[in-house]
Amino acid sequence: MSATSKGMSASQLASQHFAYLEDPSQAPTSVEVRRVPLSAQQRGWIEKAWSFIDAKKAIDIDVELVNIYSPTGYEREVNTYVADYWKRLGVDAVYQQMDEHQGNAVARLHGDRSGPTLLMNCPIDTHWTGDLKTDGLQWGDPMRRDNMRPAQVEGQTVIGLGSNNDKGMATSIMMAVEALHRAEVPLRGTLLAATLAGGAPALSPDDEPRKNVSLCQGLLHSLINGVTGDYALFHKPGYHVSWEEPGMCYLRVRVLGNPDYMATESRADRPYRVLTDTARIIMALDAAAEEYRHTSRGGSFRPAMAANALNTGRPDKPNWSPAISEIFLDIRPAPWTAPMEVKYWFDGVMERIIEANPGMRAEWDMYVAMPGGRTDPANWIIQSAIRAAQAVEGDTSPAYEGRPAGQTEAGVLRTWGIPTARISGAPPNPEMPADLREGFTMSGAYAPYLVNAAKVLVHAAVDTLTRTREETGLSY
Repeated sequence: MSATSKGMSASQLASQHFAYLEDPSQAPTSVEVRRVPLSAQQRGWIEKAWSFIDAKKAIDIDVELVNIYSPTGYEREVNTYVADYWKRLGVDAVYQQMDEHQGNAVARLHGDRSGPTLLMNCPIDTHWTGDLKTDGLQWGDPMRRDNMRPAQVEGQTVIGLGSNNDKGMATSIMMAVEALHRAEVPLRGTLLAATLAGGAPALSPDDEPRKNVSLCQGLLHSLINGVTGDYALFHKPGYHVSWEEPGMCYLRVRVLGNPDYMATESRADRPYRVLTDTARIIMALDAAAEEYRHTSRGGSFRPAMAANALNTGRPDKPNWSPAISEIFLDIRPAPWTAPMEVKYWFDGVMERIIEANPGMRAEWDMYVAMPGGRTDPANWIIQSAIRAAQAVEGDTSPAYEGRPAGQTEAGVLRTWGIPTARISGAPPNPEMPADLREGFTMSGAYAPYLVNAAKVLVHAAVDTLTRTREETGLSY
């Protein structure tokens, strides 16, 4: 049994994984696997449910999802499709509207009320649109095919806009819900599965009148409207398990100077201070990022910081030097680090840069603050998810290595006091086309990995939802 087997109240559970670690050395990189036997009946339910999951189904669903346009803020069509898919199976499912264009798909598999309530969710919005005019040069010109529709299938790999992240994750959750339903698993607890709108870690575009379409808005809407639980399985690409993930802080640096004109004789022998200082600051921030990566590691957390966007000058008027240049950067704080701690650390970085460059002027602020979080790896849901991942891979090791993770809605679930296992991480796709191996892609979904993820979700759901609340460590 887990460390919570004596029984914990909801408030005790919340403090267990919302609390920040004072000493990152306390964060383990691996955890002992606690064996909780499955009965022959439970094993039979899992095997029966697994029999409804296969690679062909994964490919068919993923292709359908990829071909439905669903950038952040415009998920109505795709989540209507998901809800209708479940409804046709006889599952209790609804489209949960947020506004005219945005909403979640939610499915309920009801138990007899003696067991816990388990969330199983993932985002479904694509980070990009697949339109060169909207996405700019992010994916090259001409745009790479992995950021475009319609979907293409090569072997067991689905290529196309978001085929792996986020449509592949939604595919696995859809298959898991279908499998549990068709296997007629007699649940004690209730499963609440959702494919969520508004997950992208991005602000609303300038031309978008709604300024609240992203940054976990779909999850927040679902939680506020009662789609909550005792435990959560949060899914990103892959089928391994992590119990902690970083936060995300966006910061803006405004480099200040005076407007000037190229042809002014008095400026012919002097540098354009704003652009020169902008370059100096970026180089100094890169050096600070390197230090941050080496000094802030702990547990499975991998620090990251980078300046990736600039707003400066006018491409149509390069003869003018701007008065202000803006640098935008992303810092990923540790799961146990509060966003304000990051802000104060960055204050010190910028103050040192200014001090080292007499005459330089700049101001800065934090404009996105998303805390990360961690769940005690001894918690029931982490242990159940690990047992599930090991069962799928045939792994009987006594210890399990935590997988590094990026920022997602799982941080929100944990700040809400919901113990959360993140299901993500997989080996590279062995079929990935050569033209998509360089750089980062959110495409190239490998059907066998989607199947593995669905099986992990099913195994953990049966393990958790065919038990009483007390058996999973709850006392309420």
